[in-house]
Amino acid sequence: MTSSTDRRRTATPRRRNASSLPRAPFRPYHLFFYLLLGAVALSSISAYVWVFNVSMKTNAEFISSPPWQIAAGWRWENYVNAWDRANIGLFFGNSVIVSVASTLLGVVVAVFAAYPLARISFKFSNLVLGIFLLGLMIPWMVTFAPLYLIMQDLGLLDSQLGLILVYTTYNLPFNVFVLVGFMKTLPYELEEAAAMDGAGPTRTFIYVILPLTGPGLASVAIISFLQNWNEFFYALLLIHSPEKMTLPLGLFQLGQAADYGTNWATLFAGMMITVTPVLLGFAVLQKQITKGLTAGALK
Repeated sequence: MTSSTDRRRTATPRRRNASSLPRAPFRPYHLFFYLLLGAVALSSISAYVWVFNVSMKTNAEFISSPPWQIAAGWRWENYVNAWDRANIGLFFGNSVIVSVASTLLGVVVAVFAAYPLARISFKFSNLVLGIFLLGLMIPWMVTFAPLYLIMQDLGLLDSQLGLILVYTTYNLPFNVFVLVGFMKTLPYELEEAAAMDGAGPTRTFIYVILPLTGPGLASVAIISFLQNWNEFFYALLLIHSPEKMTLPLGLFQLGQAADYGTNWATLFAGMMITVTPVLLGFAVLQKQITKGLTAGALK
C-alpha cells in the first residue's frame, strides 16, 4: 500500500511536465503573420496618437497645419470645453447608465436561460437553443422597422428604458451561446454531490454552479458593455432628445456641428473621452475575456 509521500512524488513530475510544454518551432511563414499583425497594431496605435495630437491643437492650427504636425502646446482646455460646453459630460453619463443597466440585465437573463439549456435535459432543449442562436443570424436591417413600431406602440421611444431593453435583447443570443458552452464543461458530479448534501436545484445553482461560471460571466459582461458603449444605430433610431443621447450619438451631433462651425479641437477631445475608458478597461480585463471564451475548449 503506497503512502501519501509516494503519491506526492509520483504526482509532482506530471504537474511539472504539464506546465513546461515545448513551444512550437518557428517557421518562415510565421514572419509574415508577425509582420501583418504588427502593421495592424501600428496602424491602430498611430490613429489613437493622431487623434490625441489633434485634440491638443487649436482650430486654426488644425486647419492650417499638416495632419501629422505635432501640436504647439498642451491645450487641456479643449477637454474642458468638450465636457462642459459640448455636453460630452451629459452624454457620458447617459452612456454609463444605459450600458451598465443593459449589461447587468442582459447577463442576468442570459444566465437564467443558459442554466436549464446546459444542465437540464428536456425534450426541446436543442430547439430552444437554436431559437436563441437565430438572433445571431438575423441582420439589423431586417429588424429596425418592426422594432421602431413596437417601441412606438409601447410608448418607449425617446427613452433610456427603451434603449436599455433593446440593448439587452440585442446581446442576449451571444450571451446565452457563450454561457451554455461554458456551463456544459462543468462536471455533473458537482450537482450530484450537492443533491446528496440536501441542496435543491435553486441552492445548487446559486452556491455551486454560479460561482464556477465567473470567467464566462466576466467575458459576456465585458463584451456586452463594450458593444453597448459603442452602439450607434439603435440610439440614432430611438433617441431624439439631446439630453438623452449617448456618447456615439452625441459625437455624431458634435461632428455635424464641426462641419459647419469648424470646432474640430472639441470634437477630437470628445473622441478621446469616449475611447480612452474603453481601451483602458479592455487592456485591464483582456485576460478575463480570453479565459471565459476559451475555457473548456480542450475538453
